[in-house]
Amino acid sequence: MKYLCLILWATAVVGQQADGIYQHLAKSNPNKNLVVSPLSIETVLSLLYMGAEGTTAQELQTALRLQSGSKQDLAAKYKTKLESLQVSREGYTMQVANRIYVNDRLTLHPEYNQLARDSFKAEAEAISLGDSTKAAEGINQWVRDQTHGKINGIVEPDSMTPEVRAVLVNAIYFKGQWESQFDPKATEVSPFKVTPSERVSVPMMHQTGTFRTHIFADWSGQVVELPYRNSNLSMLIFLPNDVDGLNKMEEKMVGFSEQLDPSEMLLVLPKFKIEFQTELQESLEQLGVREVFSDQSNLSGLFADGSGGKVSRVTHKAFLEVNEEGAEAAAATAISVSLRSGFAPSFVADHPFAFMIRDQSTVYFQGTVVNPA
Repeated sequence: MKYLCLILWATAVVGQQADGIYQHLAKSNPNKNLVVSPLSIETVLSLLYMGAEGTTAQELQTALRLQSGSKQDLAAKYKTKLESLQVSREGYTMQVANRIYVNDRLTLHPEYNQLARDSFKAEAEAISLGDSTKAAEGINQWVRDQTHGKINGIVEPDSMTPEVRAVLVNAIYFKGQWESQFDPKATEVSPFKVTPSERVSVPMMHQTGTFRTHIFADWSGQVVELPYRNSNLSMLIFLPNDVDGLNKMEEKMVGFSEQLDPSEMLLVLPKFKIEFQTELQESLEQLGVREVFSDQSNLSGLFADGSGGKVSRVTHKAFLEVNEEGAEAAAATAISVSLRSGFAPSFVADHPFAFMIRDQSTVYFQGTVVNPA
């Protein structure tokens, strides 16, 4: 059986489906900082679903939580979604890119190729696997270009064997400034409680202002929203009351739709940077996506000869950086903040917390910060 390799490469540079996958990864990595892109995972799996048939397609359809409807209907929705995401304006950039690298001995099925190109903006590019180093470098260079140089070495030459039939790649790049920025002069090194008994010293950002927030009815913790400038995206910070309450708080993120109400507060948040890479086969199998990894895989809609293949790897990597401006290289006027002693209420993220970057319809990134040091 010949192989396909799926690569989901999401990168966010932020001054600053996939629920099941996230929950599985969080439980598997309880003591690690974590960031994943649900949108990236969903997009490349949907691109794969377009070439799947039979039980293989049914498993992907269930995991993607797709309602009944044709593949053309789903493709039309992606066309509208991806076109709306290609945005660059002052203080905000969002770019989503897909690419299909095809073994030069094969040809994509014409119908699949058209759907991928027109709706997913996924151009097909032939690669020669006789020279594995050149093949890997071609894919890596495309990723570097799409992620503004933030991601290098997505594939290794030794993985580019003649057995590989195609490589499906998705990349997301996001760069945004906070609507209300932190004053760097107010940042100070303070303790962060990694566990009830362990402390690390990290730069903590401070500002006072009005933010939308919600306190959970069971008093397990609180969530606060930090909007991004010139966009409908925001970051939600889920902070448990207890230092060791992160697992319970992560459950609050699933389908979060609680009412957020404005409140004046002191907001304290650590600066942090996360890079996370993982293989997703185990997580997908937990969601019932199994046949696509087996010799019974039916991806006959991918190639013109109807030969299909099975998936050998599903790799995901995400990068996220949070600082005072919101973006790594933002050129914006900082908002001066005057801290007031005894100010209340307050939201002090000085122990492990979860986060989510989303708009009203899509979760772009989510994860946890266990140790920002």
